[in-house]
Amino acid sequence: MSSFRLWLFRSLVAVAGGLIVTSFIMPWWTANMTLCNGIQISLPQDVIRIYTYGLRHELLELAQYITADETPFYQTVLAWIFVAVSVVLLLYSTWLKGRNGRWLLGGIGLIYITYAVIAVIWIAIRTGDFGISLQGTSFAEGPVVGGATIYANIRFGYYLAHVAGLICIALALLRNKIVGKPKLVP
Repeated sequence: MSSFRLWLFRSLVAVAGGLIVTSFIMPWWTANMTLCNGIQISLPQDVIRIYTYGLRHELLELAQYITADETPFYQTVLAWIFVAVSVVLLLYSTWLKGRNGRWLLGGIGLIYITYAVIAVIWIAIRTGDFGISLQGTSFAEGPVVGGATIYANIRFGYYLAHVAGLICIALALLRNKIVGKPKLVP
């Protein structure tokens, strides 16, 4: 087994781990809002953002009109622990021999893709509760605000999560090709 090939494989796995972290810190869904009753409030771009670790928003000016709770701190901490453990296990899988390393690497990729799919289903359910489309333009009525046009879309971070997971699965499947099979010693 070539040392260069082994370190090449470990580097590729580290890149996959970096993509997981990058997708984790990027927003997966955002929404912009335009008020329809003439209230002049300057809203920042991407007023509502959903990350892998929770909901963040810039609705301070609308706090009296809109109640959108941000994710509790402990859930954010649990999400960060999940991604940290995933990346550490990714790196650890490169030191395991045989099928164990491949199963661990591929399993983490599959779990991260599953996490992304479940997250977007959850986002679709929650936004649907408020009458907001997952993607595209929606009109949400509010008792005081008078309504708002909401422009929502899934962001690059969500798609990057799928790419990172698929890279992990591909690396698990190609491990023996990249690293080379160990030579049998008589």
